[in-house]
Amino acid sequence: MVLQKNKYLLCFGIKIILLFFYITSCTSSKNEITPAFYHWQTNFSLTQSEKDYLQKLSVKKLYVKFFDIDWNGKIKEPLPVAEVLIDSADLRNIEIIPTIFITNRSLKNYPLEKMELLGKNILEKIFSIKKEMKEIQIDCDWSETTREKYFRLLRFLKREIQKKNIQLSVTIRLHQIKYFKRTGVPPVDRGMLMFYNVDDVKDYKTKNSILDLNVAKQYFFNFENYPLELDVALPIFSWGVLYRSGGMIKLINNLRVEDMDDDTFFLQTDERHFEIVESTYLHGKYLYEGDIIRLETVPLETLKISSELLKSKIENANLTLSFYHLDTTTIKHYPYGNLEKIIDIFK
Repeated sequence: MVLQKNKYLLCFGIKIILLFFYITSCTSSKNEITPAFYHWQTNFSLTQSEKDYLQKLSVKKLYVKFFDIDWNGKIKEPLPVAEVLIDSADLRNIEIIPTIFITNRSLKNYPLEKMELLGKNILEKIFSIKKEMKEIQIDCDWSETTREKYFRLLRFLKREIQKKNIQLSVTIRLHQIKYFKRTGVPPVDRGMLMFYNVDDVKDYKTKNSILDLNVAKQYFFNFENYPLELDVALPIFSWGVLYRSGGMIKLINNLRVEDMDDDTFFLQTDERHFEIVESTYLHGKYLYEGDIIRLETVPLETLKISSELLKSKIENANLTLSFYHLDTTTIKHYPYGNLEKIIDIFK
């Protein structure tokens, strides 16, 4: 009888231990998500409403565009342009990550043997703006013709900043994952998947160049084989694509449907197209009668579906989830509670 009782207690104890490990594993299976934002304006001086927004979302990182590298045809050199003016006071322990945009033509026109010199100049410029950082990010939509030069530049940058315990990350587009054996994998620490600008903005037939899920799904391949650990950037910006005589003229940033509610000047011809019926100004741009605007925005529901799709493909436990981009005009259309729901999807 005593033996049977001891056997029962032993079985009961084992069940309790197994239950404990099950509960612990379920609890610890949640991913660690770090909320972040991109800041893409030349004046980095946040408003109080922007600071409050970041605090409510528990944002830990800001990817701040420090400058662009573009080709100067006069002196035949890639040069920094659009340098940021930084006022980083009172950011409450938010990590600022210098982000440098490099145009593809800069790589095309500059010789391979000068990539280390370009890298040296880039680092000197970064450190002249900010002395300490944990990460540097390079944003470049490289091509097969510029791949060798770009990767040589990245190898130099990584080698140099590793001495200061700084990580190097780069932006990645969907097509560079699907065709990674052809486009190559950048020699860096991490990649930031830019889940937007998925279609041809110039083509009048394009439905939504910022984010059309039907187009994006055509590139949902090879995530399981891609050797670089990925973070994610989602779009919350909007714009109007202005067409004249069938051709694209320009982009009108931060455009929303309420900006075109005056039927004296604007005629909505379908869900996303507006015809200019009388010449007028819009966001400082002069529009002619007969011009067409395709309005492109990203509804919250589209962000939710995108997040579910991406979570099924990106399995790393630690993920930075960034939103593009931070400005007062943009964030007022996405109350922080809505973006909290997006963050929760990835957990």
